[in-house]
Amino acid sequence: MEECPICSQQIQYSQIGSRDVYTVTCPRCGVYNLTRTALVNLRNSHFSDRVKSNITGWLHANSTFEISSSNIENLVRLNTPSFHERADKLLEQIESETEFAGQFLNANQTWLGAGWCINEEEFKELIIFLQETKRVERSPNSSKMTIKILPEGWAHLETLKKTNSDKKQCFVAMWFSDEMEQIYNTIISEAITDAGYFPHRVDQREHNDKIDDEIISQIRKSRFVLADFTGHRGGVYFEAGFAKGLGLEVFWSCREDDIENLHFDIRQYNCIAWRLDNLEEFKSKITHRVEAVLGHGPYQT
Repeated sequence: MEECPICSQQIQYSQIGSRDVYTVTCPRCGVYNLTRTALVNLRNSHFSDRVKSNITGWLHANSTFEISSSNIENLVRLNTPSFHERADKLLEQIESETEFAGQFLNANQTWLGAGWCINEEEFKELIIFLQETKRVERSPNSSKMTIKILPEGWAHLETLKKTNSDKKQCFVAMWFSDEMEQIYNTIISEAITDAGYFPHRVDQREHNDKIDDEIISQIRKSRFVLADFTGHRGGVYFEAGFAKGLGLEVFWSCREDDIENLHFDIRQYNCIAWRLDNLEEFKSKITHRVEAVLGHGPYQT
């Protein structure tokens, strides 16, 4: 059996067609894809335990993400969520496995991944916190760690689902190029505004922070993300994946003649295709798609 190059758990893997890419199934990281070059790089790298746990947590939240040599550095720079944020992520994982209220579940390696945990000790601290806040209960009749969600936990989960509902901002992830500048200014930004939200593009805001920290901060502050994959920039894939990991709605778009180059993981989503000779239709589709999914937003110009 092979070991996961991130968390060292025993894994199963298989090659994807004729590509030099493998699908990895890991009990802690979940399912992700890995290029051969990235595998070599990971095996020759010496990351701290915290970096490894951050990557594990992020992979767990972004199923089938493809690790390549071009995006490893982005994964290494991931910020560690706060203790309370990790406790929330763990509670959400327990909820996803719970079939009915009152059901006790045995703890498993997936829970460590969901909680971005370095080890069993950190995982136990998260469970203790959830117990002390009366969100979960541990069964006294089991020698294993067996957990169920309590009424306070269900109430807290409902609060988490409503956290971003009153936010006005849309984070726009796209290729920063001269040819896309007019598309953003006259089509994308106006479509988002017409839907009742404020468009934010990180390169158009003055700040003193590291660019990657600013991106993560602004995604967290947003109601949803619009990701345009024209040009297929690695940052757009990363930002869309990060937003999905936070549970945010992501709206996908790409110029029609560039869709065939979309990564296969993205093709499962309902991507808005657009053409240069019919940009008004693109604008209308963005507005209607956002309003259909989220309703008209609270932002007014």
